Amino acid sequence: MKTLIKITAAALALGLAAPALHAADPAAAAEAQAQGFRDFFFKRFPDIKPADYIYGVYAMNEDAKSQYEALCEFPPYEGAIKQGKDLYAKALPNGKSLKDCLGDAKGLRAQYPFFDTATGKVRNLEADLIQCAQAYGDDKLITEKSKELGAVSGYLASESRGMKVDVSIPNAAALAAFEAGKAQWFRKTGQLNLSCADCHQYYSGQRARSETLSTGIGKTAHFPVWRLKDDGLVTLNDRFTGCVRDTRAKPYKRYGEEFRTLEYFLAYIDNGLEITGPAVRK
Repeated sequence: MKTLIKITAAALALGLAAPALHAADPAAAAEAQAQGFRDFFFKRFPDIKPADYIYGVYAMNEDAKSQYEALCEFPPYEGAIKQGKDLYAKALPNGKSLKDCLGDAKGLRAQYPFFDTATGKVRNLEADLIQCAQAYGDDKLITEKSKELGAVSGYLASESRGMKVDVSIPNAAALAAFEAGKAQWFRKTGQLNLSCADCHQYYSGQRARSETLSTGIGKTAHFPVWRLKDDGLVTLNDRFTGCVRDTRAKPYKRYGEEFRTLEYFLAYIDNGLEITGPAVRK
């Protein structure tokens, strides 16, 4: 009970208290909470321009940002993007391609995540890619943990560069999904009893060993990322999985409901930011 009271008090302080369950205007209810979330960081980091949150931790240091921009002149992910392009058009066992399933690559990434009013679920791009591949007879190439999935995701992100994150809350069920994602952000897990908010909100900008902790804004705009330590493209769900594992907990299912709603929440926070993925991170 004390833990619940503490979490509720923290949410109230951040302007993130849940609206009435049957809000008359779900979009307005979500926006009020999202703006409270953004304002926390805008106040904490007054020198960071809102549009620069797409750079993650590099927005906090001009020298680091300059090094990042220099690295992006000859990005290490070019080969993966080429691979992803080929895979997107490749005929799968039934003779059809991922493109046949999801349509033209241009602007596709910018349409995700979204709340599917027909199913009442949040749709995630990588989950749809996996579902398409399985429906077309492939259960080995485009899978939850495959580098090929990251390559296709990176290619599709590159085809939406310059577009803006634009996530909507179409109805009360979508607001409930947004709320579920917010709950995931604040939920503590594992033996270390840490939440996303602990590292990327309350201690954002501080150091964890040799790394600076990033903020909760901008993540959905620049993923997937080429992680130098992994030598490959990593999706946002991959990082969610890694973060939960780092708390010494068993991660939720990749691309499952918990991570899809978390992405939906964060993507709504990122509305208006420019899509820059794939990016490069340590």
